Amino acid sequence: MIEAEKITILNNDWLTVVFFIILTILTVEKFLFSNKLVVTSTFFLKKNNLISLFNREKNTFFNLFLFLFYIIQILTVSVILYYIVEVFQLKTIYKGVELYFILTIGTALYFLFRFLLGSFLAFIFEIKKGYKKVSFEKINYLNNAVIWILPFLLISSYSNISHSILINITLIIFSILLIMRYILLIVNNKSLIVNNLFYFILYLCALEISPFVIILKLTI
Repeated sequence: MIEAEKITILNNDWLTVVFFIILTILTVEKFLFSNKLVVTSTFFLKKNNLISLFNREKNTFFNLFLFLFYIIQILTVSVILYYIVEVFQLKTIYKGVELYFILTIGTALYFLFRFLLGSFLAFIFEIKKGYKKVSFEKINYLNNAVIWILPFLLISSYSNISHSILINITLIIFSILLIMRYILLIVNNKSLIVNNLFYFILYLCALEISPFVIILKLTI
């Protein structure tokens, strides 16, 4: 645990710009896709909403709504990674906005690489239909998690209360949301996972764990 005065990220103008961009994109989403945005925020609580959305959009997987949320995901997850580096005082060769910029590039490449390689493996293992459903759920569950964690990130960044405590609470909450995400994915697709266990073990090791560690290693 570090003292509040040691957290130097809280008064940086660039962080305000990042949050402004995120909130601006969310405003655009609200204006263009109001109902879909509301539904997205309830996926953890209402599985049927996610199934209904997939059935409606399975032929239009790449659309403006998901593309805008892809940008929000990258910016938000990069802020969280930035907090992890700062809170745990990880030694890095970058500081401030440079560190955030590197994390943003790494996160964007990680999401893109994971999707493309996952699609390739699904093609090899001949489970494209199942992978498309799982991938759709993963993306939208992460969208749900991002919506829920944003208020905590904002409070942690600008509250005059103990910043270190708030940031740690935010990181714990986000970890819980990610755990919920994986549990729901397993429950929703247990038969597919059991029938293709080798693929999902390979996918988990190669695309979920290793790239995430590499992103952090590149900054240390």
